[in-house]
Parts: sequence; C-alpha cells; structure tokens
Amino acid sequence: MPLIKINGLAYEFDTLDDEAKSHLRYLAFIDAELEQMAMRMSVMKISRDQIGQRLDAALLRQSVAASPPELAQKPQPAPSGGA
Repeated sequence: MPLIKINGLAYEFDTLDDEAKSHLRYLAFIDAELEQMAMRMSVMKISRDQIGQRLDAALLRQSVAASPPELAQKPQPAPSGGA
C-alpha cells in the first residue's frame, strides 16, 4: 500500500476515507496543471523573445530601405599600414 506524507505524517492511501482521497486527487490534478502552465509560460516567453527579435530586424530593414540613397554609407577602404 502506498504511503502518502501529509504535513509530516505518513498515511496509507487505502486507509483514507473517500473525502480525503478525493482531495488528494484534486491536489494531484492541480499540481499537474500548474506544471503544464509553467511549461507553457516558458515556451511563450521564448516565443515572445524570438518574435521581438524578428520585429527588430524587420524595423531595421524598413528604416534602411526608407533611407534616401544619398545617406547610404559606402564601405570605406581599409587604411593602409604606412603610418
């Protein structure tokens, strides 16, 4: 028979009354749901960061594309080593 610790005391599950067993089942369900929610939150945070990075890149491309050609910087030749 499985032992369950509640508030520091050990109980045999099969000796508990139906009400106590029901409460334990609810607690097990709630704990499982909380774990699932925590995983979903983690995935959502990662996704949000990824979408934010994509937004930054899109806005940068848009601002570069909207810049007048005369403001575009041409690559400068590397300075020669004869100082």
